[in-house]
Amino acid sequence: MNMHKTENFILPNALMDIVVTMFSFAMAYLITHARLNVEYKNWYVALLISFCVVFFLFMTMFRMYNSSTFFYTDRVIKYTTLSFVLTTALVFTILFIAYNTTFSRLFLLVFIIMNLVFLNFTKVLLLYINKRIGNSLKVIYVGEPNMYEKFKRYVNLSGFNSDIIGYIQTNSEIINGLNRLGYLKDFEIILKNNPCDYVVFTQSLSEKTHLLPYLEILTEMGISSRVILDVHHMNSARWYLSSLGTFPMITYHNVTLDPFALFAKRLIDILGAIVGIIMFFPVMAITALAIKMDSPGPVLFSQVRVGRNGRKFTMYKFRSMYVGAEKRKAELIAQNEMGDTRLFKIKDDPRITKVGKFIRKTSIDELPQFFNVFIGNMSLVGTRPPTVDEVEKYELNHYRRISIKPGITGIWQSSGRNMVKDFNKIVAMDIEYIEKWSLLLDIKLLLKTVCMLLNPKGAY
Repeated sequence: MNMHKTENFILPNALMDIVVTMFSFAMAYLITHARLNVEYKNWYVALLISFCVVFFLFMTMFRMYNSSTFFYTDRVIKYTTLSFVLTTALVFTILFIAYNTTFSRLFLLVFIIMNLVFLNFTKVLLLYINKRIGNSLKVIYVGEPNMYEKFKRYVNLSGFNSDIIGYIQTNSEIINGLNRLGYLKDFEIILKNNPCDYVVFTQSLSEKTHLLPYLEILTEMGISSRVILDVHHMNSARWYLSSLGTFPMITYHNVTLDPFALFAKRLIDILGAIVGIIMFFPVMAITALAIKMDSPGPVLFSQVRVGRNGRKFTMYKFRSMYVGAEKRKAELIAQNEMGDTRLFKIKDDPRITKVGKFIRKTSIDELPQFFNVFIGNMSLVGTRPPTVDEVEKYELNHYRRISIKPGITGIWQSSGRNMVKDFNKIVAMDIEYIEKWSLLLDIKLLLKTVCMLLNPKGAY
């Protein structure tokens, strides 16, 4: 098990501080430029560069660029101000010792005040935006009821955007007014009935041996976990140390938690969906007309699928079958070529219309999923989106494949689609994608999918 430190570094926050410092420097120059001695302009440049570098180092030392840090407003102001004061003292001391000259006192005063105010303002603003607008993570707490309220208070004080679903009780104490989901003995059932993104445990060291099986269940399902006041080691999950108020905490996770990478992936999804909708709009319009002319019924086929960590959503495709096709599935189940009841495909499916056969062969039926990507239910690249009845038949280790957003394409889809018919191999491909995920891998799979569509072998 390795601790992935580089994944926790928040690059945009560091770049933002540099931009704010340069902006404060420029504003101070515009306000006081009449009093500046241009003879020492190189020293002013040295001041700016040195300030940025040293401030970055102090902020890094206080872990203010680390995603594993729980950011409270007072903590952000405290350590930003402390880093700023230490940077100012150190940089000014070095520069004055290095060269016996006099910087404009007015410039320094304006720069220091503006920079300190702007640095703290932008950070508090980002905390507010993340708290109000950012992606909300669903959380389940496991522990004693009397600690639950304290945990909720710490989470609410932080800039962490969380939706605490409730708690799983570990003892017999009952406190009215708290959202109790059940008892620890029903842990797996509670998780299946309450989709969540991570689970927080509070356990004493004496109960260490009782906690490990539940951490393994979460790892198998692909759900992140955080452990308060305890240490557990698992070979199947990445982890990092952090703190929540006075609670030391370990986070175990299988999916990336790097906010910059996730933001970049979401941005690519939005831009890609917009481009896809615009580019293929004529094709979609012609397809809709052809479907209407070919057989009676709606143009679009909608179906509830299971998304990230059990979230259900409606996925859209162009209708490629006759109306009522789902009702005929039972009579055709014996012809299933996928070798597993959790998947269903037959080559010459009598339920498929003439237009449907063509749009399936060319994957045109998938084009409406660009709208799912734009909404945020799906990603351009991800795992295969399973049906609800398929997930109901999952074994524990299969849940991990729904720990991320499903995608229009992925390793399985770009590997010949229906040519891979073994369910466990499909799951293995999805898990491989989760473990090896990177923006570069997404780009490779998108290019591979385009090449595969030009030669649609295995599609039906």
